[in-house]
Amino acid sequence: MEDGPRFAPLIHEIIGEVVRRHRIDRDRIYVAGCSNGGYMSMKMTTVYPTLFAASVPICGIVTAFPPGGAPLLPDSELARITTPSWLVASGDDTVVDSQANTVHAHEVIPGSLMTLYDHVIWNGYQFHGHFSWIYVARNDPSIDGTHIRQWMAAQRRH
Repeated sequence: MEDGPRFAPLIHEIIGEVVRRHRIDRDRIYVAGCSNGGYMSMKMTTVYPTLFAASVPICGIVTAFPPGGAPLLPDSELARITTPSWLVASGDDTVVDSQANTVHAHEVIPGSLMTLYDHVIWNGYQFHGHFSWIYVARNDPSIDGTHIRQWMAAQRRH
């Protein structure tokens, strides 16, 4: 996480290579990740604001990690995100504080969507709160009847 600025160009290079080698619709490239990957999803949209059609940070980290240092993504960067973003987390996540990270990021990222679960429960089993990626993997998050994957597929790069 501390090396996000160094890794962003490397990830961008990998995406470019995949696009060059395969028939990829450049207007439908999406970024998603959980925890550190959630942070990196948001970081990539700040560094490459026109690359992605949509971003899905899952329990992403924006505050200092570990606590006490500078935020990984300051509000000034979050406020400049123009990529359509749908943030997902669980309120009982003990690894990444959902209020200080996901809820805060949602409040700062213009037009972002958010699904905040109370707990991660699937098929009657309660998982650790940090496992909110389970909901995204199962296409569970929805707003007004539109599930997250359908929302992603409807987004095009701007």
